Parts: sequence; C-alpha cells; structure tokens
Amino acid sequence: MMRRAAFVCLTALSLLLPACMQNEPAAPMGMLMDEPGEVGVVSADLTAAERRVRAGQIRDAAFGAGMEQGWLLAGIADAETRMSHCWRELTWACQGPNSSDCGGGPVVAGAGDGPCADRQGGLGMFQFDAGTFEQTLAREGNRILSIAGNTQAAVDFVANMVVRSAYVPGVENRAQAIAWMNGVRIGNDRWDPWIRTVTHYYNGCAPSYSCFSQRYAHYRDNTTGVYNEMGADFWVTTRDWGAAYVSQSFPLARDPFPLEAGTAQMGYLEMRNTGAQTWRPGEVFLGTTEPRDVASPIAADDWIAPNRAATIDREVPPGGTGRFVFSVRAPEAAGDYPQFFNLVREGVAWFSESGGPVDAQLQIRVTSTAPPPCPEGIGDAWSCEGSDRVRCERGMVFRETCELGCAAGACSAPPTDDDGDGYASDDCAPDDADVHPGADEICDDGVDQDCDGEDAIDCEGPGDDGGPGDDGGPGDDGPRMISGGCSVGHGASRSHFALAFAVVALGLAIRRRRA
Repeated sequence: MMRRAAFVCLTALSLLLPACMQNEPAAPMGMLMDEPGEVGVVSADLTAAERRVRAGQIRDAAFGAGMEQGWLLAGIADAETRMSHCWRELTWACQGPNSSDCGGGPVVAGAGDGPCADRQGGLGMFQFDAGTFEQTLAREGNRILSIAGNTQAAVDFVANMVVRSAYVPGVENRAQAIAWMNGVRIGNDRWDPWIRTVTHYYNGCAPSYSCFSQRYAHYRDNTTGVYNEMGADFWVTTRDWGAAYVSQSFPLARDPFPLEAGTAQMGYLEMRNTGAQTWRPGEVFLGTTEPRDVASPIAADDWIAPNRAATIDREVPPGGTGRFVFSVRAPEAAGDYPQFFNLVREGVAWFSESGGPVDAQLQIRVTSTAPPPCPEGIGDAWSCEGSDRVRCERGMVFRETCELGCAAGACSAPPTDDDGDGYASDDCAPDDADVHPGADEICDDGVDQDCDGEDAIDCEGPGDDGGPGDDGGPGDDGPRMISGGCSVGHGASRSHFALAFAVVALGLAIRRRRA
C-alpha cells in the first residue's frame, strides 16, 4: 500500500486550493510538520555534538551500501526531521514503535497524518510512510527502526528514485544510480537534477505545483547546510579500514535472546569491506567496545581473547563480504548482557574514530536465564538407580542401562581372562593359568587344579602307586579327596596330609605294641 506524503501547501488559502499532489503518483515518504502551513520547519533537541555523531552514522551506513556522498542523505534527513531518529530527540512529534537504538524507546513518527493514536505518519529520520505503522513495517521491514537500517533503506529508495527520475538521463539500474549520485557535488551539473529529483520523487511536489520552489529551496539549503556544518573532510569516505553491517545469525539486539546460564551458542556477524585495504585472517578482528577492549562477560571458549571474539574467516577484498564466526556464553548470574563490537586491524587502527558511532552499532544482547532444576536425589555425578546409572545436568536427566548391574555409579564390567587360560567367570584362580575347570588334578599338592572344590590326597593305596599305570582297577584304591577348593591353600592341604600321616603312624605303633 502506498500513501501520499503528509504535507500542506505553503499558503494561508491552501484549504481553498486544489491539493498539492493531485494527479501525482503517491510518494512513500512523509514529512513532519511543526506548524500548520509550514513544511520542514523542525525544532530538534540534538546538540551540535549529537548532530555530528548522527551525521557520521548516516555517512557510514550510506558508505556501507555503496553511496560515497553520505551528505546527500544527511541533507534529506535534516530537511525531514533535523536528523532526529528517536522521539526523545523530537518530543513534539508522535511516538513510533520502539527501537534499541533509542534505548528501547520509540522512534519519531510524523505528526501530520492525524492524531498520534491513529499510529500513522512516517517513521524515523527519513520518514518512511506506507500508511499505519504496521503497514510501513510490513513494506519496509523492521530495519527502518534502527539508525543504520533507516539509512540503508533510504539508499535503496533514492537509488530507485534516480532510476525513475525524469531529470537524470541514462540511468537504468541501481548500480548506475549509485554511481551517478557518487558524482554529485554542490554546484556541478548534477546538483540541480538531484535537488529536483528529491523535491519531486521524495517529497512528491512536482515542478508544476505551487509548493515546488519553496521545497526545492528547502532541500537545497538543508543539504548545503549540513555539508558545511560538518566540513568537507568529515564526509570523505575513502579510507583504508571501513566496514558496513550486512547480517547476523544471532538475534538482533532489539529481539529477545534468552540463553541458559552457562551455555553457549555459536553464530556469526557478516560484514562488508568498505575500505581500501584487504581483510586477512589473523589481522582483522571483531573487538569489544563501549569501552574498547573491555573483557566481555559473554565471551565463550572459542574467543581468541576476552576482548576479541573472532578473526575474519577468509581474505576479503574491498567491496567483498566476510564473516566473523564465534560463540556467546550466558554468564552464570541471570540478567541482560549487552555487548557492543567494532572491527579492528590489530596494531593499526579501529574501523572508526575513537568513540565514534560505529562503536555502538554492532550489538549482541544476551539474557542469561537460570537452568531448570534437577529431580530430587539426582545430582551431576553418576549414581545407581536399580540396574541403571543416572545423573542430571542443568535439569536434563541422563540415564544408562547397565547389563551387569551398577555399583558406585559405574556399570559393572564383565570378567576378564587375566591369566590367559581360556576361562574368566568360572576360573577359581584368575591369576594362575594352570588352575581352571578341567585341568589335571595333582595329588597331595594342596591345590584344586580343576576348580571342582576338592583336592586329591593319599593317591597311593595297595597296588596304587599313583603312577601312570594306575587305572582305578583292582588294587587301585584311587585317590581320596579333601574338600576346600581353591580357597584351601597349600599350607592347609599340607596340614591335613600331616594329620593323616600322624594317624597312620599312631596305628602302626599300637599294632607293634600288641604284637
């Protein structure tokens, strides 16, 4: 939906005359009105220093979009709102939607489209207007709520405006329009076509309208005024190190970015090289600002240093785009953690003047939230729960099933054949390869070689010599067994053998006496 610019003709009899914009295609911009009958006479609260900062923001954002003559845009913003973007800078106007660039407060909104409660009028310093606030944001996107985004949208509009302009010949696309505007200078042969184009296509007042001459002068004078106010050197954009914001994967600073305390999230910032030097990994970094080089509370383990989030991911020539890939970590203490960034060529220069506007343009705002509680009785160390082992970390329960049971928070391991005799779980002597089920039993040695729980003793009876010929037949009494298994040691076996020998000896002595 397109709407006409909100203005009135400069005459006390305007209500009796035809509307200024009859038969003119609708323009997408609006104008603020201070008093009925006057257009662009705006009283703002920006100080001289604040105007210089704002002009620099417009200059840098325009340069990032390829427009080298940022003062052309600053002149339009000065004519529309005296470069005011936030309502606190122009409190007689209406309040628009909130913006992080305005400290979370509203942007300025045009006051010429009826009561402020109707939520109409242009938004921000360039006064984008497509009807209601919602319709304007639907057409232009939320970017116009930020200073850089409002400027970038203005570059898009004026480039299209120049393509359509009847006063600019030979321009058929955006690139040609940008190149044409970069050649505009005060007083040269492009100066008058530029002011005519702005008056006609930006403001909507064609040369045939009675308002044209006044508005032509208004845009001309504000543009030359802001250029001279800042000085020619201020507008020079050919510098070695410069950057313009392109995009990011992290939520924008104006949007919620809750992150559980102690956890990290990876993302990236994408920037365009607007300087004359090539960016190289290990040379160009994303550094912390506000103040510069401050140790960031949201620094994660993958940061190069607490004040350097990342280096550029590849070589980026002038005009190219590169990424800074890094993670942010939510501090343990709950709360909001806004962090500003700027690019720096390490040991050479930051990408803006000290304390300049760029330092406060790149921002990631993390809100650290408390983790959910763990179930009662389950901590961050493994513990047994039946045959399972469990633990809890930041409200998340981890569970493992132990096939052989759980003991002291660890799954029981299967038995191993440490002595290499081919037996593990049923080996009664795991450290002796000669003792295992099925092994040959040795008589009278006090060892249960075959793990049957008994040791063979007294292998020699009548006709029984315990030698290889013993086959268990007649005369072969076979060995007698003594219980004890592997738990009966050599000493115990020998004691039993000695006791048996003593009994036999005692019997022989008694027999001899009787004889």
